[in-house]
Amino acid sequence: MASAAKLVKMPSVSAPMAALLSAENVAGITGLSIETLAQWRSQRKGIPFIKISRNCVRYRQADLEAWLTERIVRVEADPSIAERRL
Repeated sequence: MASAAKLVKMPSVSAPMAALLSAENVAGITGLSIETLAQWRSQRKGIPFIKISRNCVRYRQADLEAWLTERIVRVEADPSIAERRL
């Protein structure tokens, strides 16, 4: 009689690590070029990244969203306020 296969439960992926984006994905979302992202990585500036191996870099979606949030420019809702500053 054949033995029953043993099921092994794999650990679940935590939420912050669930969405890893490639440089191509990030370039498509932000409008930045892949080359700009590569330069920023070499200069250790810009969007935080994960270096998985020598040729494999990923960005966490949460880090990208935080980086984008930091760059939101608020505008005044009342145009008359802007006119008074001129």
